[in-house]
Amino acid sequence: MTPIDVSAVVNEARFNIYHARIVALCGALVLFDGFDLSAISYTAPDFVQLFAVNPRVIAPVFSVGLLGLTLGGILCGPIADRIGAKRVFAACGALFGLFSLAILDTNRMGELLVERFLAGIALGGASPIAIVIVSDILPARLRTAVTMMMAVSASIGAIAAGPVYGVLTFFGWRTVFWIGGVLPLLLVPLILLLMPEPLEFLVMRGAPPERIRAVLARIEPRQDFSRQAEFTVPLENEAGFQPLQLFRDGRAAITVSLWTVFVVSLIAIYFLLQWLPTLLSADGLSKSEIVPIVNGLQLGGLLGVLIAVSLVIRLPPFLVAGAGYSCAALAVLGLAVAHGSHLILAGIALSIGIFLLGAQSVLNVSTAGVYPCCMRSTGVGWGFGIGRAGSALSPVIAGALIALRWKPAELFMAAAAPLAMAVLFVLIVHYLTRRRTLRSNPA
Repeated sequence: MTPIDVSAVVNEARFNIYHARIVALCGALVLFDGFDLSAISYTAPDFVQLFAVNPRVIAPVFSVGLLGLTLGGILCGPIADRIGAKRVFAACGALFGLFSLAILDTNRMGELLVERFLAGIALGGASPIAIVIVSDILPARLRTAVTMMMAVSASIGAIAAGPVYGVLTFFGWRTVFWIGGVLPLLLVPLILLLMPEPLEFLVMRGAPPERIRAVLARIEPRQDFSRQAEFTVPLENEAGFQPLQLFRDGRAAITVSLWTVFVVSLIAIYFLLQWLPTLLSADGLSKSEIVPIVNGLQLGGLLGVLIAVSLVIRLPPFLVAGAGYSCAALAVLGLAVAHGSHLILAGIALSIGIFLLGAQSVLNVSTAGVYPCCMRSTGVGWGFGIGRAGSALSPVIAGALIALRWKPAELFMAAAAPLAMAVLFVLIVHYLTRRRTLRSNPA
């Protein structure tokens, strides 16, 4: 009997309820990535009061969380490629829930820093692995679009944190962490029971044929796999890969280019998210005028994902990302030259959110398609981790330029520079991946 290529079956399958269930489970856990980052911002004043410290002292709480996110992607990705993405994903959910609940009994700053760091590692590992799991299970024609819809749950979680805190603060700030801890723990058994390991991983690890057949029957119920005893994966998939393999077999240029895009794009994103209110205030705008501008940026991010989803179904994803970064650079320059009302600035901020955050969402999920299954979690996790580490340069660079007395308009013009670099390198990634595909599949 002819061996069946499981990757081909997955790529050509129809989207069904089984796919939707996996996407929903991954999205549910990723939601807490955004929820947690916003929740700690809302509860920061409560910790200031609890520890009786100056508000400036609470800053390391945010920093260690971001450091944990960075290390989470770098550490958990290779582990997932070695022992299985589902197991590591479930472990990340369990650890995040436990360390969130640990905050309930925190009475010292040192304890809080440790708990936030460890929770950050868990979340930092969960988000890129969720992208890998969903990418591995979805049909090729819908892979990028549906994965983007799953990943947007982090933004939904960030938005939901505010109303949750506002409603439940009557019961005390600890209620927020009860929710952020208990719900992920409830998801863990569902992940272990209802989610499979990636099929290519099962084949490479020599899983029993009946286990592989059971998953294939759910992915593609139109075919009969009951008598199939042999399954294969593409030749480039081999067991035992380490992070060093991201630079071998012609992948070095792709990996370096991807990491460059992650770094420069996140520098621009964090610059706008962290400094936009301050720079607008220095430009003479009042707080009531600044709020709709900042909100426009966040709203644009959600709209950008929805627009990008419709585009990547028909167009190469890295070209979509390149177009988004190009338009975002022009919109950022618009902030530098606009001198109209705050409503005009809000419209410009909305367009920046659409183009920049939309392009970033495409980059995040498209990275999974660059690498074979055997190193996919490593590739995505390291891309996320390197990008987040590079984003730490954003406040340093901005602070140095402000110390040199750069005006807000000049700073906005400077913020367009990393986006121009993102355009260049994402187009390089498109060219290199397309050339690699053509070589692997000659006409």
